[in-house]
Amino acid sequence: MRSVDGVVHLSASDLVGHLNCRYLTSLDLAVARGELGKPSVWDPVLEVLAERGALHEQSYLDYLEANGFPIVYIDGFGLDAPAVAQTLDAMRGGAPIIAQGALQAARWGGRVDILRRIEKPSTLGTWSYEVIDTKLARETKGNTVLQICFYSDLLRNAQKLAPEFAYVVTPGSDFKPREFRYHDYGAFYRRVRKSLERAVEDGAGGNNLYPEPKPHCEICRWRRQCDAKWRADDHLTLVAGISKLQIAELGRHDVTTVAALAAVPLPLPWKPERGAVQSFERIREQAECRCRAVPTARLFTNLCLPCPPLVSPACRRHRRAIFSSISKATRSSMKADWSFCSDMPSRTLSS
Repeated sequence: MRSVDGVVHLSASDLVGHLNCRYLTSLDLAVARGELGKPSVWDPVLEVLAERGALHEQSYLDYLEANGFPIVYIDGFGLDAPAVAQTLDAMRGGAPIIAQGALQAARWGGRVDILRRIEKPSTLGTWSYEVIDTKLARETKGNTVLQICFYSDLLRNAQKLAPEFAYVVTPGSDFKPREFRYHDYGAFYRRVRKSLERAVEDGAGGNNLYPEPKPHCEICRWRRQCDAKWRADDHLTLVAGISKLQIAELGRHDVTTVAALAAVPLPLPWKPERGAVQSFERIREQAECRCRAVPTARLFTNLCLPCPPLVSPACRRHRRAIFSSISKATRSSMKADWSFCSDMPSRTLSS
């Protein structure tokens, strides 16, 4: 996402980011408008994945070249006018394969891994092009489908013909592209695109948005800022295992922080509208463990041992076997409260 002469230009990564997290869109928009500094994050894991992705793409290009397909490489890395012009010239010239083609339509633009010529008439001539994207993931997910639909839409604008199919090449497939029909996913793509355009025009929600934990957080460049915000607000997302539904339910009872959740008396003074009472009691105890652990920087754990309902010699032997299997070092570090049945009083483990 970048601002050029007051117009915010968008790419496939912006579209995927918006699909995964609306708060991410608001942060990127603030950077594009100069209201916020771009975070500097170096992740060696992401660097390795990027390198492997580039090698996978090059391996597929080598495979195509070995099978007699001449390849036109578009120079550069970013999206600029010379790269777009070079791509269009290669398309008008009927190049069989175009690598890293640069396409642009108004505020939207991006680099396509591979454009492959097919013998279907368009404004280019008796041929047209389809999109091929190379991905490391063996399972094609919504993010990838959204990307190839985006590139297919840019290609439609360039050749005035919507490609019928787009393809994904994954490792271990013997370089056989997996086929996706563009019109099958067109409505999904258009909805996400309109949502992003609307978010940009409306300022991406401003202060009305709050970061929520997402799978995308693992690779997001803003994850440190979001984590700092959660900790500063003592937000309920810090409670391990808590769900969005439970956070909403607790909010209806004015429980909005970890400390407030840890202070809720047991049994619960109210019955949740959705979800089991036991699940709320469990996250309440988890919040209490966190409140005890954070000030001392030590790990506290409440362990619940399963045992038969009747107190019998077999039951007692079963509990003692579990108790003795835990090392003294573990007992000392955990400082856990163990609650046993009536014939075994509660105790705190120690060395």
